Amino acid sequence: MMSGKRKVLKPDQSVEEGTSSRQANLSLLSSPCHGNTVLLGLNELRKEGTLCDYSLVAENTTLKVHKAVLAACSDYFRVMMTGDMREAREDSVHLHWVSAAGLQAVVDFAYTGKLELGIENVEEVLAAASHLQMTDVVRLCCEYLEMAITEENCVDILNLAELYSLLQMKEQAMLFILEHFESISTADQFNSLNHTQMAALLDRNHLKVTSEYHLFLIVLSWIRHRPQQREPQVAQLMSRVRLPLLTGEELVEKVSQEEIMKCNTECNRLLTEAKDYHIVVGKQPLLQSPRTQIRSDQKSIMMIHGENVDSYNLVTKKHTFLKDATIPLYNPCVCVIDNFMYTCGGKYDNNSHNEIATARCFRYDPRFDTWYELASMTEARKDFVMVAYKGALYAIAGQDENILICSMECFQVAKNEWEMKVALPNASVGSAGAVCNDLIYLSGGQLFDGYTGKLMCYNPSEDKWTQKAPMIAPRGNHIMEHVNGRLFVIGGNVEDSYGFAVPTISIEIYSPAVDQWSRSQCQLNVRESGSCVLGSDIYIVGGLNGDHYFSEMIYAYNTNEDVKAVVEEKHSPRIGRACCILTLPQYGF
Repeated sequence: MMSGKRKVLKPDQSVEEGTSSRQANLSLLSSPCHGNTVLLGLNELRKEGTLCDYSLVAENTTLKVHKAVLAACSDYFRVMMTGDMREAREDSVHLHWVSAAGLQAVVDFAYTGKLELGIENVEEVLAAASHLQMTDVVRLCCEYLEMAITEENCVDILNLAELYSLLQMKEQAMLFILEHFESISTADQFNSLNHTQMAALLDRNHLKVTSEYHLFLIVLSWIRHRPQQREPQVAQLMSRVRLPLLTGEELVEKVSQEEIMKCNTECNRLLTEAKDYHIVVGKQPLLQSPRTQIRSDQKSIMMIHGENVDSYNLVTKKHTFLKDATIPLYNPCVCVIDNFMYTCGGKYDNNSHNEIATARCFRYDPRFDTWYELASMTEARKDFVMVAYKGALYAIAGQDENILICSMECFQVAKNEWEMKVALPNASVGSAGAVCNDLIYLSGGQLFDGYTGKLMCYNPSEDKWTQKAPMIAPRGNHIMEHVNGRLFVIGGNVEDSYGFAVPTISIEIYSPAVDQWSRSQCQLNVRESGSCVLGSDIYIVGGLNGDHYFSEMIYAYNTNEDVKAVVEEKHSPRIGRACCILTLPQYGF
């Protein structure tokens, strides 16, 4: 007990029950610089050789250290110094697989948290850190190498990443090589890629090349650099070059003349496959394989109206005009199967007084920027619905001249022919459709007596229509898309009290599991627009806006966040439902 001294501060008497007076009146404070102060003190002791209790030896260089510091920073040293190993009983260890410079760098980091790195020393430091299991140093080495990667050192960095099983750094090196593949292919270090690395690069969709034929030449050059070691793998590599995407001229006059392709049985088979793909144009959708897929990961919105075919790249934000359609296509329906775009029906011309529809159908192939005419529909139709399901197209309802249609027909790609299916109970025009959970849904539209809110459901396996819960409000000339198990109905027209068509801005959401509709908080004023889906976003193109003018907007409605955004606001105005998502070649046409 303190004698002769009186406490100046008195403790708080208001203490909760069950809590001691001492606990109630204590606060936990900390010093943010304490850790650095301790490290600085330990580093000074190391420099002075004070209280050091261990020595590390590499390449005849000895570093005096503190066991506790190393054990705290490295799993390797923790096991060595706290277990029953011989090194734990001795006062030094010789590290045979670590350089003196690398060891110095990691020990300095253990005491300071700082690392000096350059191209000259990073490999030594990474080797030491990996061997001594100092994960923070390994991470910093990787960060440095990812920043320092160039066309001159990218293959070396890839090899380094594989040597030390650094998966993230390996992926970054791979991405860099893929991005700069053509320019790197002319450098000497490109030829140091091994067979496995080359195969992995050829497998990637975002390998950037000006053409698949140029890629063939690059692979051929790489094989010829070390023919004895690499020619045994020629077929395995050439199977990753997408030979069907070469032109017929390139295949016949160039690739077929290469001796290495003539002498290999498997390469001959690949050549035959590629040539056959060009011969049977009508059957190309049935011959799809990894070798017929466009080498790109970028998606584009396709917009078709009249003769012009416009694409908008969602990554580069650039427009590209593709080959004109065989005939002008006004308000056709558009679907995608295996990255082929199918356009059917619509009007013969853009004359608003011409109500005659067309039955003609075409297929656009983005691999070669070409059009191919297919069998015409059984019935000419416009303002109808067309959906793709399991490799087939379903054309539903619509009108020809002023006659509303209730029929449905199905196009079998394999047969190139249409066959009639069970008709709708009621004819309609301006409806919207989508596929969800192996069922085809048709919503709204205009009947003989006005707009309807009906939701019809077609089961392809039973060839049968059933009626589901109607929409909250009848509408037509709207869009409907399926995203993550729900149907989203956006915009369109409704009838006012006088029976006139007026725009609606509401978005309704249908949940098939409970057969119920709900309203979204978000609103969009669009009619007669094109729409397509990518991920959780619905892209909406053109149509009519609230002022009855052709819209110049491309919108994106995010179904997860229930928000809309303008993707582009100055594209050429378009009306109709001719809109879809395709993968286009990265090198253009």
